[in-house]
Amino acid sequence: MTGYGSGSAQAEGLKVTVELRSVNNRFADLKLRLPEALFGVEQELRRKILATVKRGRIDVDIRIERDGAEAAPVVLNRPMVQAVLGAWRVLREEFGIHGNWDLPTMMRTPGILEAAEKGAPLSEGELETVVRALEVALDALDSDRAREGERLQADLSARIEVMARLTAAIRERAASVPEAIRGRLNERVQALAASIPLDPGRMAQEVAFLADRADVTEELVRLDGHLDHARSLVSGADGEPVGKRLDFLLQEIHREINTIASKCQDLTIGRGTLDLKAEAEKVREQIQNLE
Repeated sequence: MTGYGSGSAQAEGLKVTVELRSVNNRFADLKLRLPEALFGVEQELRRKILATVKRGRIDVDIRIERDGAEAAPVVLNRPMVQAVLGAWRVLREEFGIHGNWDLPTMMRTPGILEAAEKGAPLSEGELETVVRALEVALDALDSDRAREGERLQADLSARIEVMARLTAAIRERAASVPEAIRGRLNERVQALAASIPLDPGRMAQEVAFLADRADVTEELVRLDGHLDHARSLVSGADGEPVGKRLDFLLQEIHREINTIASKCQDLTIGRGTLDLKAEAEKVREQIQNLE
């Protein structure tokens, strides 16, 4: 699910700012941009974020500012300068590529300047400030994602109801299938053997056999059960993440629809199953956005 959240916290001489951005993803994928002082606690920060965010790609940006701190001194990265100049000479002498190489161009090369000192690890109190800022950002992100979730919930509920109506229509049509089978069988037999008397008992057996093969009652009952389960998941009855559970449930719904389509060779029911598949595919697309 998409969303944005930011938070900040302050302690004596320290300010921490956290920004979180999330986009849709089938799995939980974290991209952290941290100051060097937090490298040692990266896994702890990941665990805290994943305790709130179960699904989606999350870009995390944490910045630390110290009040009254002087600007960090920088030094020239001599090995980088030598490597860049060496590459320029190779291009000029071996490849015949000519052009001007000046100071502004050199200074735009990443890594030419670097911090003279590495960031020192934070104290325990400073780490607590980082955690407070992260918690504020996570709460804001969760609220933003919840607003999108409400819109998705309304859309999914409407689509599930459409599928329930289509299922009811298929059930009503399926009740007339045995009589339709009887009529088709009578027409075929009479066309092939018009002068041969028919055995009503044998005809009834054949109709019963074909009707049993085309019976989709069990599939419709299971489909109704799956749709009821989907309703409860979308309503958030248990408050737990539902994206992956709906994904698995939709696989079962597809299986029942395909079985109905293959067992009951009725044109109206076939059209109904196509409509069901179309709605199910729309639901599948939407639940990729759900946590």
